[in-house]
Amino acid sequence: MIYSGNNCTKSSHSCENRNPEKDRFSQQARGRSCQAWSEKLFIAYLAIYKSKAGVTLIELLIALVISAILVAGIYRVYISQQRTYASQEQIADMQQNVRVAINRMIREIRMAGFGGKNENTGGNNDIINIFGNVNGFTHIVNPANDVTVDGISHDQITVVAAYEQIATLEKDVSEGSNSFKVNFTGNTRFDKEWRKYVCINGRNNYAVKPTEGDTLELENGTIREDHSAGEPVFLVMAIRYGLRMDNGKPVLFRDSYPGTGGSQRVTVAENIEALQFRYVLVDSSEVDMPADPKQIRGVRVTITARTQMSDPQVKEGGGFRKRTLNTYVDLRNLRDETP
Repeated sequence: MIYSGNNCTKSSHSCENRNPEKDRFSQQARGRSCQAWSEKLFIAYLAIYKSKAGVTLIELLIALVISAILVAGIYRVYISQQRTYASQEQIADMQQNVRVAINRMIREIRMAGFGGKNENTGGNNDIINIFGNVNGFTHIVNPANDVTVDGISHDQITVVAAYEQIATLEKDVSEGSNSFKVNFTGNTRFDKEWRKYVCINGRNNYAVKPTEGDTLELENGTIREDHSAGEPVFLVMAIRYGLRMDNGKPVLFRDSYPGTGGSQRVTVAENIEALQFRYVLVDSSEVDMPADPKQIRGVRVTITARTQMSDPQVKEGGGFRKRTLNTYVDLRNLRDETP
């Protein structure tokens, strides 16, 4: 059933009575509500946008400063550790260097006078008694104090002994012979004026005529006692120790046959800047320079080594770390005793 009237249509399903004034207010309310929600969404969007934008310039600068301080601290610790490591490595090298230097020098100083029967009376060693001089040196120990070489003021020492075994007797040699034959163990020969001093078996000394051959003829006299085949044959020679400059570094040198045409100066150890010798005499006194070298019975050695490179943390001595060693060498072959 449908009724018509007052512009209102009703049906069995619905009937709607509209009020224009009420609809207007309702639309305004809905509009305000939508606007409020839009504002809230905008504010939330801004918050999200700001959170994605990162840090401000001031925050970034603060972070950079803190990072720089941390990196600088780490770098400083690293550099300090690196310097410490390098310094310790140099010190270890220096200590090894000075040990090598002093050990070889001490060994050869201790051998001074070896070669003969050690029938020393008042310091008259058998080597000098037989030869008169070896490579021009008339004493077993020849001191030289306050020598300057390449601007380095230091002490030097020259010692004489049967240092090198270079051959053996090929066959028996009888007393009274004036020659003998040897088998050389290396390339060194008794072929020069400075290599003519022979010691057989470490006891009997003979000067021979220089030759490149293996048959040695005495300069004068004859063999004083019988010798057996295979006995060692030594070269009696002079050796000098001192300091010089080599490639801008102070070094310890060893000079074989010093003062002769066969001088062979070689570096034993680098970065050795000081060398001093003092001498203990037969009366137990100790002097820098003995008046009579025959009175020497011992040598006190002082040697100073330095690191290869300077250390900025060391303010003295040119910035080098240094090590000084002292040792005493007893000259057992110069004792006043007859075996």
